[in-house]
Amino acid sequence: PAGTVLVLNDVPIRADEVDSIASAFAIVEPQDTPVQLRRLALSNSTFPLIAAQGIDPARRASAEQLAQTYREALNKGDLPAGPLTGPMEVEREGYFKDLGFEFWRVAIDLKPGVWSSVIETPGSFHILRVKTRKESSRPGRTHLTIGAFDFPYLDAATVRPDIEGALDRSHLTILEDSWRDAVPAALRYRFHVESP
Repeated sequence: PAGTVLVLNDVPIRADEVDSIASAFAIVEPQDTPVQLRRLALSNSTFPLIAAQGIDPARRASAEQLAQTYREALNKGDLPAGPLTGPMEVEREGYFKDLGFEFWRVAIDLKPGVWSSVIETPGSFHILRVKTRKESSRPGRTHLTIGAFDFPYLDAATVRPDIEGALDRSHLTILEDSWRDAVPAALRYRFHVESP
């Protein structure tokens, strides 16, 4: 696709997708250079997500469908019909570092009480809403209480080693040479980087 700068495991990575994530990192790391912000986005978000997506595609598709069903029901003001055997709303609270980047990135712009769209973190889909917000002059210090439904497609007990193993087997192609420095040197080595 147009704008593709990298390809990890045959999955195209567009510049605008990475820069969108990098702009959220810039809110909490304003001193960082654009290249460093891209490194943070790729290392902490994009690469782990792509690795996780390739581990069990069928289970991932099932979890995504369940999340979409819940999202539609929540928009109508209720939960899917049937016995309460599915995900339950879990409350999380804290600052940027407590909630994790992906949750914080979505929650910081949500109006209290409004459900997010379905979001994906490495190994799980989520729907979340802000319950309370205590603003700070520094966005990373804004205290949030969120409610979230989680729809995992990787096992919680092994998600980290599973993703690390998938990353070890990954292959990266750099299509746009100006993006070479955005990929940390250790990851270029780990992913056996090629340039066409």
